[in-house]
Amino acid sequence: MVKLTADLIAKQALGHNKRRADESVEHYLSRLTHLPFQNRGIDSIDPIPPCRQLTVIYLYDNTLSKLENFNFAENLTHLYLQNNRLQKLEHFDGCPKLQKLYLGGNQIQVIEGLDRCMNLKEIYIENQRLPEGEKLVFDPRTLQCLARVLENINVSGNNLDSLVELSCLEKLEELTASNNNLENLRELIQLLSVWPRLKRLDTSRNPMCTKARYRERLIVVSTALEMLDGKQITDNSRQFLMSWKASREAQQIREKSKADLYEGSGDYTNNGNYRRSIVKADLGLVKKGQFPMALVENAHRKMTPRTNKFSGFFASNSFHNPEPNNSHPNPIITFQDPSTKTFFK
Repeated sequence: MVKLTADLIAKQALGHNKRRADESVEHYLSRLTHLPFQNRGIDSIDPIPPCRQLTVIYLYDNTLSKLENFNFAENLTHLYLQNNRLQKLEHFDGCPKLQKLYLGGNQIQVIEGLDRCMNLKEIYIENQRLPEGEKLVFDPRTLQCLARVLENINVSGNNLDSLVELSCLEKLEELTASNNNLENLRELIQLLSVWPRLKRLDTSRNPMCTKARYRERLIVVSTALEMLDGKQITDNSRQFLMSWKASREAQQIREKSKADLYEGSGDYTNNGNYRRSIVKADLGLVKKGQFPMALVENAHRKMTPRTNKFSGFFASNSFHNPEPNNSHPNPIITFQDPSTKTFFK
């Protein structure tokens, strides 16, 4: 069992932080800005009031089971606590300037106790050693306090089945949530709309990754996204997918229009409203009693070999052409079929 004390710091500090021979312990501690005590077997921390200038503390790969006596670290900005035995986040009230917090590989079940860390921009709490069947939980009050400052969070490997609780993080720019139990792709697509600043997203090794067009659907939803699952999103790929999305939407609109016209007759082309719309669109000149000769001849040439279904429409006596003017390159004929006069009135 090793306790982090002022004497231990004064004796074992290395490099440029090494204590001078004629320097008092208190003066030495007062000028320290970095404290590299990783992998030292430390399991507890003593109060160290003189160390008020510390900005970075390295305590990863130790055996700490709880955090205490951190009230002296009022200027602390970076805290490295990976791979310890921490079960709860507490005593962070004395770290108002904390910006980056590394907690991966501990036993923390709830993200809490960070209400006073109003400058915290990055939290790394991946791969917690949780009891079987349990998942990482987020305290709503803590998340609301961090909503306007937190930019980067890593929650990989924590048995999460939803990210809805993180929807309040409006400043989020990077989210890593790989190796969880995320299945709802539609939920993630909706969340991307409330994270307009998100540039890097990693949700690899989740069940939803096997769904059709998983990557494509995420890219077209978020125009700010630059990296997805560790792969760069190029401008060309985004442009191609946006065109694909527009084409797909246009096709859906066309299909919806056909469905609206369909009235149970078995074939929408047999629907009177549909045929009337098509005829008016393609043969608008017929309604006026005029039609280009070239188009009539072409229609007659195509329709004649067919059955008698259309023979009455293109019969020779159905059109009357009173001496067309040969000087005009596109003669005009008059439509005289009595069976369709009522239709166009």
